[in-house]
Amino acid sequence: MIVTNVLAFTNDLKNPLVDDALIRFENGEITFVGPRREYSIQEDEEIVDGEKGILLPSIFNAHYSVYSSISSYPLRLLKDAQTGRNFFGNLLESGTSEVNSSLVRLSAEIAILKSIRSGSVAISGPVIDHPDIDPEFYRRLSQKYGVYLAVGPVLTDRTIDEVSARWENVSRDSSFCPIVYVSGLATYGEEALFKLRSLYEKGMNLNLFIFDMKQDNEICLFRWGESLVERLLKNGILVPECGVIYGGNLSETDMDIISSRRIFVTKSLRSEMYAGTFKPNIADLLGRGMQVCIGTGFVGSDMLGEAKEVLLTERYQRNFENSIIDYEIRKTLFDNNYKLFQRFFGKRTGVLKEGYSADLILSKSSLDLEKFDTRLPTTLQLILKSSFDSSFEKVWNSGELIMDKGVPQRISRKELRDLTKELRSLEL
Repeated sequence: MIVTNVLAFTNDLKNPLVDDALIRFENGEITFVGPRREYSIQEDEEIVDGEKGILLPSIFNAHYSVYSSISSYPLRLLKDAQTGRNFFGNLLESGTSEVNSSLVRLSAEIAILKSIRSGSVAISGPVIDHPDIDPEFYRRLSQKYGVYLAVGPVLTDRTIDEVSARWENVSRDSSFCPIVYVSGLATYGEEALFKLRSLYEKGMNLNLFIFDMKQDNEICLFRWGESLVERLLKNGILVPECGVIYGGNLSETDMDIISSRRIFVTKSLRSEMYAGTFKPNIADLLGRGMQVCIGTGFVGSDMLGEAKEVLLTERYQRNFENSIIDYEIRKTLFDNNYKLFQRFFGKRTGVLKEGYSADLILSKSSLDLEKFDTRLPTTLQLILKSSFDSSFEKVWNSGELIMDKGVPQRISRKELRDLTKELRSLEL
């Protein structure tokens, strides 16, 4: 397969942009990236005319709240004027209080469809645990749509036994990785922390919700006489294989500990803005050597829109120069996100380069795109151009076309109509 007549954003620092590019891939692997004039097309080769669009690596959404893809939970909390740290806790609680198996199942399928249309071939995020939904359902979904899923339930000290009983023996494979999200850590007693440690020892990936470290530390000190990080370290929870979600109000010591253990920290700027907890601290976290990723949280699936918020908020809040903002976007969206994806699935991706997986997005503009300005950083320009007036025409995963002109290719139009009909009849 050959894609030609495109501007290629390669995410390769040595060769970031290739104008009038040709990209060839075979057996799911990229075999050529370069100017069209440097490749001699053979008669039997299949060709896709990119029509002067932008070709770039497909995206990994490091945190998408799968359970909220078709629900109105955030709107309810906004209507009730709930803000601050408790916004997230109440969001999780409201997601479980009125849930049924149809809502859980449809939320997952709609989340995948939205993600593919947003250029993501891989999703990591929490789902609502339901006794009528077998965890194997998510493995079947990853196979059905041709995507990668790293998803799992949110547990608390009250639900740890019930939830882990359904998830602790679920195996991972090349396209599905079961994970567990842990909420309310400051309230966990010794027995609950021991159970968390047991989940980790069985190979489960743990993702720790730390919405506000300052408040969690106050709770921890009051209850247990030690800080949250000290408590997690002592009980063997804060390990390289775990992740931290959001990580607000981290002290310099907390950041140094998390950085030294190579733990990924995932932020969603728009979710934090909705909750009223936003702090423009990506630069601070990166500056301490932390592996910061970005995800869309509960707001939606638009990763380029999320990256655009990095640009806008860092200019407004910190007055950073373009080169610094460019570095932040590239480190989060185009470096650390792919490193996290590789940790989950062991796949070499995220760069348009020979030997890498053919995970590609063809972006088309509704207007004539201006030329990239050589005086401005490349990644910054890409985000602005692609997030304002472009749409994704095609998405490939391992060389397979899984979305074409907004239509998923792994399911039939009848299946799509049936899904839409079921969605409309769902009582929310």
